[in-house]
Amino acid sequence: MTAGRLAVLIVTALITLAPNFIDSPTPEKAIVLDEAQLSFNGGAMEAVRLPHTWRQDQSYGAARATYSIRLPASAMTPSKMLVIPAVRQPLVARLNGERLDGNGTRPWSRLATGAAYFLTLPGNSPSTADGRLEITLERRDGAVPGHLSPIYIADQDAIDGNWLWTLGGESIWITVFVIQILVTVGITMVWMARRHDRVFGWLFLIAFGSLIRTLPGLPGEAPTLVDVQLYFMFLMSGLGLTGIGLALAIIGSPRPIWLKITIVAAPLVLAAGVASGILPTLPAILLSALIATGGNIVAALVLLRGSLRQACWERLLLAVPFFLMGWFGLRDLGVVVGAIDGVFLLTDYVRAITITAIFAMLMWRLATSLNALDQANDVLRQKLMEQQAELTQLHGRETARASNVAREEERQRLMRDLHDGLSGHLVSIIALSEKEAADRTAIERTAREALDDLRMVINSLDLGDGDLLFALAEFRERIGPQLRRMGITFEWSVENLPQISGMTPGNALSILRILQEAVTNAIKHGPARSIQIINSGGENGAAVITVRNDSAGMREGINGRGLNNMQRRARALGGRIHLDHSDRHTVLTLVLPACLAEG
Repeated sequence: MTAGRLAVLIVTALITLAPNFIDSPTPEKAIVLDEAQLSFNGGAMEAVRLPHTWRQDQSYGAARATYSIRLPASAMTPSKMLVIPAVRQPLVARLNGERLDGNGTRPWSRLATGAAYFLTLPGNSPSTADGRLEITLERRDGAVPGHLSPIYIADQDAIDGNWLWTLGGESIWITVFVIQILVTVGITMVWMARRHDRVFGWLFLIAFGSLIRTLPGLPGEAPTLVDVQLYFMFLMSGLGLTGIGLALAIIGSPRPIWLKITIVAAPLVLAAGVASGILPTLPAILLSALIATGGNIVAALVLLRGSLRQACWERLLLAVPFFLMGWFGLRDLGVVVGAIDGVFLLTDYVRAITITAIFAMLMWRLATSLNALDQANDVLRQKLMEQQAELTQLHGRETARASNVAREEERQRLMRDLHDGLSGHLVSIIALSEKEAADRTAIERTAREALDDLRMVINSLDLGDGDLLFALAEFRERIGPQLRRMGITFEWSVENLPQISGMTPGNALSILRILQEAVTNAIKHGPARSIQIINSGGENGAAVITVRNDSAGMREGINGRGLNNMQRRARALGGRIHLDHSDRHTVLTLVLPACLAEG
């Protein structure tokens, strides 16, 4: 980790010192023009040597400098080009009063920060007399002093292929502006999707504010933008302070309320001071630049401190662009006030690179977060699979246990049913057979009843959900022949009987016992000569089974224990029983719900 930090510090130091070691390119085999006469703002001519930088006179606004240079006759050939490697402020060049091609309006260039010019000499025959080259630098607004490098007369081949020329070209500014737009759009989309992430909120403010800051430099120079260009420069102070807010958000520290207020108040106070005349223009601009520079340096220190506390590479790498913004901001301030000898102002270059670097770092952070989320999902998925496997095992064991419990309950129920039904019949048979005068007919009838009861219990074991009709059909096949042998008329009807769910062997046996009890009571206590069993549908999907007989004398026999048993079984099924007596018949109605209760 220490070696990594050292490497980052070395690379950062090389970048900060690079402008001191990189000079403007010099064409090979070129004629050098470095002596001129200067007239500043229409004043008297004075001799100067190139490169020449205007003196900073603490002024803001329009300024004009005219350089008059002798051009040797031997240099004025059509195959030559006039090369000016470094110029600050817009340039117009004339040779012997004729304007040279290649200068003038350059809509995408930031001429106040530095540009390069390549001018074509006239295509007429070589002259035998020296020419007079007049170069005019004109500052329309702002406070950046003009600068003119030495002038070279060289062949076209001598200037091709040197990348440093691009610093003053239009293509680099088009690229920078497009990058700023793309980065701002990307940050905006991420911020809208992650409104809870304060880091992207602060980054959105920096990217959007930086993009707004570049609007006055767009081609066309709309009058409205030109008029407010001075006030756009005060946005620098807010952008620098926003960098502190971003740094605090990255390390997870709270953003103080005074910082949020100052971000808005600083540009407004400076703009209001200049507009009212309280603050001089140039000091206000320099103060805004100092606030921006200080904000970037403070942001770098906050991130550096955060990286040292938690050994975080991300914060260390993010501290570098903020530091470079502050460093080159101080350098450009020194160039503007004349304290540092430099040509190109680099803050605008570094700002675009810095925003792109910060965005790339935060995209890396987002990708890292997504990777961590994917890993967490994989861990959760693995744990879920393990839990599912464990639940499957538990479910299997629980199913086996429930099956054993169900079998045990069914065994207990079967034992109870056999005890309640078959055992009673067997006791009756034994009692009848032990009498001295045994009634063979009674013994036979009781034995048949015991056999029927055993068959009913055994048949109920095969019944399941949806088998109500099947259970009733078996009951009909068993009870019908018995009633006919006894001379009892038997009628059976099934009309729109609905399907009943929740049918289990226990529930089926309870229904059959209720019907069996109703028929037995009709025979014993009637005596009935006609029995009707009518099956139909009721309300809400209920099944209605009606047992009607023509006996009116069974009221006393059925109102006792038998009716109580039937009612108890019906309630256990979730249904109910209704008994209706009259002088001519007795009607027992069993109503079963659409879904039987678990019996």
